[in-house]
Amino acid sequence: MSQPEPDQLGLPPLRSAHASMGLRPYLGGLWQRREYVWVESMSELRARQITNVLGNLWHLLNPALNIAVYFLIFGLLLGVDRGVDNFILFLSTGLFIHQLTQRTTVSGAKSVVSNRGLLQAIKFPRALLPLTSSLTELFAALSTFGILFAVALLTGESPRWTWVMIAPLLVVQTAFNLGAALFTARLTTHFVDLTNILPFFFRLVLYGSGVIFNVTEYVESDSWIRWLFTLNPVYCYITFGRWAVMGAEISTAVLISGSGWSVAMLVIGFVFFRAGEERYASV
Repeated sequence: MSQPEPDQLGLPPLRSAHASMGLRPYLGGLWQRREYVWVESMSELRARQITNVLGNLWHLLNPALNIAVYFLIFGLLLGVDRGVDNFILFLSTGLFIHQLTQRTTVSGAKSVVSNRGLLQAIKFPRALLPLTSSLTELFAALSTFGILFAVALLTGESPRWTWVMIAPLLVVQTAFNLGAALFTARLTTHFVDLTNILPFFFRLVLYGSGVIFNVTEYVESDSWIRWLFTLNPVYCYITFGRWAVMGAEISTAVLISGSGWSVAMLVIGFVFFRAGEERYASV
C-alpha cells in the first residue's frame, strides 16, 4: 500500500535540507550569526599567532621586508620611481592595498571547499564562510596599515587630515573584496585548481595596477590605456589610498569607478554565490 504524499495530509511539501531560503530569511540568518563571524575570525587570527608577541613581530616584519625587497629592485636597481618624491611610501601604499584584495579573494576562494564536513552537517547561510574569511583578512591587515603611517612619519611626511580617509577606503575595498570572495568561492566548487591560479592572476594585477610605478608619469592622461587603469578597481583603491596618505592626485573618474566596482562586485558576487547554494554540501 503506497504512503500518502505530505500535501495529501495537509502538510507542506518536503524540501532538501540544503535548499536555499528566501532572501530576507537568508540575510536575517547572516545577521543572527554575526557573533560567530567575530569569534571565528579571532580564533583564526590566534591560530596564525597574530595575537601573541612573536606572531605579531613576524606579522609586522613580513610586510616591512616586502617593502625593502620591492624598493631595492624597482626603486634602486630599475629606477621606476619617476615622478615620485617619496617612493617608499608610494610603494608601501600600493603593496598593502593590493595584498589585502589578493589575500581576501584567495581566502574566500578556499572557504567553501575547505569546510565540506561543516556544510554537510549543519544548515546555515553558506555565505557565512566567505564573509568570515573576508573579515578575518581585514582584521589581519589593520596592523599593516599601522605600519603604513609609521613609514609615512619615518620618511618625512607630516600628519594630514586625509589620513582618516583610510577608514572609508577600507569599507569600500572590503565590500569589493567580499564580492570577489563570494564569486571565487562558488567558482572553486567547479574548478578546484582556481586556488592555484589566483596568485598568478594577482601577480598580473600587481603590474597592471600601478603598484610599483606612477601611472601618470608613464601614460598620457587622454590615452585609452589610462582609461583601462581607471576601470581597474585595484588601481582605484590604490590611488585613493595614496591620496589619503601622501596627498597624491586623484580624479573624479577614479572615485566613481572604485565606488561602482565596490557595489557591483558585492551584488554580483552575492547573487552568483547564492545561485549555487544547494550544491555546496556535495562539493
